Amino acid sequence: MKLALIGFGTVGRGAYDILKDRQELFEKTVGPMEIAYVVASDRSRNTLELEIDEPVVTAKEYDKVLEEVDCVAEATGAMDMAYEYMRRALEKGVGVVTANKACVSAHYEELVALSEKTGAPFLFEAAVAGGIPVLTPLRALCLQNEIEDVKGILNGTCNYLLNAMFKEGADYKDTLALCQKLGYAEQDPTDDVEGYDTRRKLHLLIEMAFGHVDGDAIPTRGIAQIDQSVVAYLKSQNKKVKLVASAKPAEGGIEAVVEPVIFDGGHSLAILPDAINQVNVKGSWVGDLAFTGPGAGKEPTGNAVVADLVAAATKSAMPLLKRGDVKLAPIRGRYFVAKELEGDFVDRVEEGFTYTKDMAREELLKALDEKTFFARLED
Repeated sequence: MKLALIGFGTVGRGAYDILKDRQELFEKTVGPMEIAYVVASDRSRNTLELEIDEPVVTAKEYDKVLEEVDCVAEATGAMDMAYEYMRRALEKGVGVVTANKACVSAHYEELVALSEKTGAPFLFEAAVAGGIPVLTPLRALCLQNEIEDVKGILNGTCNYLLNAMFKEGADYKDTLALCQKLGYAEQDPTDDVEGYDTRRKLHLLIEMAFGHVDGDAIPTRGIAQIDQSVVAYLKSQNKKVKLVASAKPAEGGIEAVVEPVIFDGGHSLAILPDAINQVNVKGSWVGDLAFTGPGAGKEPTGNAVVADLVAAATKSAMPLLKRGDVKLAPIRGRYFVAKELEGDFVDRVEEGFTYTKDMAREELLKALDEKTFFARLED
């Protein structure tokens, strides 16, 4: 198979290194995996030409690239440009592998439809949970099972940040600054800490497991409101907070939400260290499964890209089930709120913190401002 790598940042370089390292093995097993081109920006082209042996081209030469390759691996991290790269490839019957969760989430239906029309593979394992193989087994699980629950920690930045706060008792802003220094968080961390990155990943899981929803409509609350008073109180109760994505069938549709959740200290999600991710899936026949591993990084995410390239080369990817639209059902739960509240929905107040009865999430939001931390209590 002849392929082109689009983008040569962290993920693109990781995929490149693995392809070069495993080149001889691939030739003996799945056939040659030839990197025919690397598509780079005008700014980085000259530098890359000195680093690698493969031809380096720019977007101006993309039509020529598509005439000569069987598959493209898109790893730019962009939105509009990445969409154009993927759309044009699929229209020409060229396979697409990508790690770009934002673009896939925004254009999922269109890109999947193009793939089905032309027969070109469209694979995006690396777009959810980095190096963890979860979408690939989920494709197969959906054929044998009705999916009853999907839940997990899908953002390494938030997991690292919360672990550091609970372990070291550090302030939120100080810990976030440390995450930025270590490279776990971007200089603008909004997508991570407000839950939008997690929401995009959950959206892709929902599309595969349940059906089509508007990803932007999934209720989302991040962790930016947490402070050390919350951490200290919960530690005294042997509890931990995690930013959790969850979806499950409900009457009239599915319940889907991204929000902080409070667990007992020994829960499998509570004990996940550093920036590790985990996705739990429950199938009607297989029962409960857990997929755990590094949610980001050069080698893990590059590995997921290469795994999809191998699947494209061997035509071994399981089919995506065609599913219709599903509605987002209202969310209910019991909640912990970092302030004293009054009303019929209050169960008890302890040390200035409120525990609610089972209630509609929307009703809780009406009683709070955007600066108040709250988290769902895990049963």
